[in-house]
Amino acid sequence: MNSYLELLKAKANIEPTDYPHTIELLILNNITTNPIKEYLEYSCAINHINVQVAFGDYDNISQNAQDFDLNNKVVLIFWELANCLHGLEYKIDSFDAAHINALEQKIQAELQLTFSALSKASLVIMNRFTALPFTYLQTQSGELEKLAARLNQFCEQQAPKAVKWVNTDKCLVQSGIENTIDYKGYLKNKLLYKHGFYINYMQLVQPYFNAVTGQVKKLLALDCDNTLWKGILGEDGFDHIAMDENTYKGQAFAAAQYRAMALGKKGVLLALASKNNAKDVDNVLESHTELSLKPKALVAKKVNWEPKGENLKQLANELNIGVDSFVFIDDSDFEVQLMRDQVPSVETIQVPKNAVHYYKEQQQWANYFVQLNESQEDAKKLDQYKQNVERASAEGKSQSFEEFLKSLDLELTIYKNDKQLIPRMAQMTQKTNQFNLTTPRYTETQIEQFVTSEAYDCFAFGVKDKFGDSGITGLCIINYTDENTAIIDTLLMSCRILGRTVEYRFLDEVLAQVFKKAAHLNAIYKVTKKNAQVADFYIKIGFEIDEQSETMVLYSMKKATFAAADAYNYITLHYA
Repeated sequence: MNSYLELLKAKANIEPTDYPHTIELLILNNITTNPIKEYLEYSCAINHINVQVAFGDYDNISQNAQDFDLNNKVVLIFWELANCLHGLEYKIDSFDAAHINALEQKIQAELQLTFSALSKASLVIMNRFTALPFTYLQTQSGELEKLAARLNQFCEQQAPKAVKWVNTDKCLVQSGIENTIDYKGYLKNKLLYKHGFYINYMQLVQPYFNAVTGQVKKLLALDCDNTLWKGILGEDGFDHIAMDENTYKGQAFAAAQYRAMALGKKGVLLALASKNNAKDVDNVLESHTELSLKPKALVAKKVNWEPKGENLKQLANELNIGVDSFVFIDDSDFEVQLMRDQVPSVETIQVPKNAVHYYKEQQQWANYFVQLNESQEDAKKLDQYKQNVERASAEGKSQSFEEFLKSLDLELTIYKNDKQLIPRMAQMTQKTNQFNLTTPRYTETQIEQFVTSEAYDCFAFGVKDKFGDSGITGLCIINYTDENTAIIDTLLMSCRILGRTVEYRFLDEVLAQVFKKAAHLNAIYKVTKKNAQVADFYIKIGFEIDEQSETMVLYSMKKATFAAADAYNYITLHYA
């Protein structure tokens, strides 16, 4: 897309639809950024997000942050260092130390005021301070660059956890100063950025918008031939495929393996989806000396001659995760187009024919898996999903489902208002879609407010059985709205523990706790495209329907009618 007009035309051609996700976005700035609205609306639309954009007053960031209702909003901040004082980019090197120090203290004070007001926002995206547009031709570092570095260090120390930082220098590097910076626009009306900047900027921030709406990908499925290695195993043979990082021919493919392993380290599931002879691929995985991606790093292998789309659907069922959380990488024009046609919910990436282009474009793989919070649970996911495969095998050998559940030796541990679990609780709200009754997305800052508030209780749970520890996998947030009434704000459970009935045992315990404080409990089921499986969950546990529409069902339960079930006593209960 080479111009702003082309973007407007492309945006106009997007078919109107009911987007499953909505973001209320507030832009605060001290430079003119009005054109960004069209870029944001276009980028979000193609990612199934309805973004409602509002702007604060020009050059009034701190006051706007105090005045606006930021509750559950996304805030985007353009705080341009050069415009903190008119002409600062050419004046600052003439200032004495006292003058620079006074200016720095003023900016820090404004930052502190802004940070103090951001805690209620669901997400804050803020650009790092930079001097690059005004110093890139200078050999030596000047005072503007030094000030930017000090302010960035200050922000890292003082900013709340909700803030995600964007390095806009990457936008300039990608397309060059001449295509991203408008000096004439800046001198006339503080319109600093060109079309090229905004295009690159959208690529940097869209993963955060996807994350805050629960659209984080979970699994990377890789083809083998000309994806993990150069060459076709069935034709070139074991000894003639290339992935040696010490050769030009193999280095891009070695890099692909390391990029995949880095994602696996962060909790992304890795799988193979290849049309090949399974024994031949196993031989490469187990004994090829140039291979870095070992079998133990893979959650599954779908190596056969069946359609790859069907293989991925089967894998989604086996792992109990949505196929729309898959990213698939393949070199074949045919396979890529077939996947896009038959399973469009899979994010499909084609390997470039040019090895150098492949090497460069691998950088973007990580963008599909950006999440707002990282937790200790991430590193355990591979083992936990492998344990699920073992459970599935054991279930098939049991005479009945009840016998299978009792044989698991299930243990449920409940945590109440545990501050150490705040990152994990926030992460679960951002990533859980299927077993999620209301689907709110909360930041660590918001969860911390719930945990420390007398008006809320946050119950989390962990599950383990004879096959292993599934980790912290469920959450219920209770809001006590008055002396006698409470409401279930959030109830969710990770898809990897579905089918073990722990949700019933967990909620029994939560209700017992809630009814010590309240006589009446309300609950809501909000319909989404992914949570149909829990549509009748509250009915199953004894709630009554108060009100119903196409998008929402309101439930209630009275303390007098609550009775804990005895059916789930095979699950051993602990309190942390």
